[in-house]
Amino acid sequence: MRSDKSNKKKSNQLGMNHSTAQHKLRRKIMFMLIQRLKLDECYQCKSLIIDVDDFSIEHKKPWLDEDTRLFWDLGNIAFSHKSCNSAAARQTTKKGKV
Repeated sequence: MRSDKSNKKKSNQLGMNHSTAQHKLRRKIMFMLIQRLKLDECYQCKSLIIDVDDFSIEHKKPWLDEDTRLFWDLGNIAFSHKSCNSAAARQTTKKGKV
């Protein structure tokens, strides 16, 4: 019960659900580290990803209906602009691969 009160108070002060705020904070930290490591080049278009709101994580090889190990394989992870990632997913769908 005490934890519910605490989370409600945190959510009220943050102006959003506490777990949503934690997710946003983790995302900002991850993006900052990716920039520091100079891993912020878009996998699709090769341009720099400038804004955390345009940052997405994608799988180089699709894992769905293939091999679930690809989901967890860090070598299969790339960083992209959200729009580039979405465009690549649409192209894969059009080709009938997904």
